[in-house]
Amino acid sequence: MGRIVEAGRLVRTMSVGDLVFTNGGDLWGMTHLFGGSHARQLVAEEASVVKLSPQSPSLKTMAYAALGAVARECVCRMKVEPGGMMVVFGLGMLGQLAGRLGQLPGLRVIGVNRSAWKVEAARALGFDAVCAPDAPEIEAAVKALGFGPPKLALETTGRQQIFDLALATLGSFGELSLAGYYPEKFPVDWDVCHGKQMSIHNPVGLGAQLPKVILAIEGGRLNIEPLIRHAISPKEITEFYADLIANHSRYLGVIIDWSAG
Repeated sequence: MGRIVEAGRLVRTMSVGDLVFTNGGDLWGMTHLFGGSHARQLVAEEASVVKLSPQSPSLKTMAYAALGAVARECVCRMKVEPGGMMVVFGLGMLGQLAGRLGQLPGLRVIGVNRSAWKVEAARALGFDAVCAPDAPEIEAAVKALGFGPPKLALETTGRQQIFDLALATLGSFGELSLAGYYPEKFPVDWDVCHGKQMSIHNPVGLGAQLPKVILAIEGGRLNIEPLIRHAISPKEITEFYADLIANHSRYLGVIIDWSAG
C-alpha cells in the first residue's frame, strides 16, 4: 500500500500521488520485487496495480485486501445462499476475514477457536456466534441460532483434530473449504465423507475476488482495522518474525509501517 512517486511515460490510468494497492505479479521476470518482499519502494507494472479511491480507509486497513480476497475465494467456492450457516474453524486473520465476508451475502456465521481473545475479537467483529472447538459447544451454538446441521464449513488451522471436527459438524451434502496449510499427511475418514455425500474444496489464491474486497473495504462493509493489533517499523522486522514463530497465537493483524524509518 502506498502512493505513486513516479510513473512511466506509457502509464495511462494512474498518476503521481495516487493511492494504490499492489500484491505481486512480476516486472520483467524480477519476482523478488513483489509479493511478500520487504521494501520501502516497489517498481510495478501498471496491470498489477489497483488505483484506490482518495476516500479509502487508512493504508493499514487496505493492506489486508489481498488476504481478504483469499478469504472470499475460500467462501465463494461453496454454495453460499442467504440465510444459510457457515462454521469457521480457526480465528486468525484468515478466519476472521472469511467469517465477516461470508456474512455480507447473508450467511449466519459461527466462529470456532480455543483462544478466548480471538473468540472475543470475532464477536466484536460481528460474528453471529462464537465458541470453543468442542462438539457440544458447536452444537449448542448452532441450536441457539435455530439451525439444523450446518451445510458450510471453513477450516483454517491445518490440524487433524480440527479437520475431523469440521467433518463431524457438517450435515448431509455439506461443503468444507480447506483454507489452512497442510504440509503433513493425515488420514481422512472417507466413510464419513461418503455417508454425508460431502464436497471438499481446495481453493488457492485470490481468484477474481480482489476488486470485490477492495470495494467492500472502501464502502465500509468490511472493517478490518479492529483486527490490526500491531504496527512495526522496518528495524523491528527480524525481532518480530522471531516472536511470531515462537508465539504466533499472540497475533492477529500486523502491518509494517515504512514511514516509521
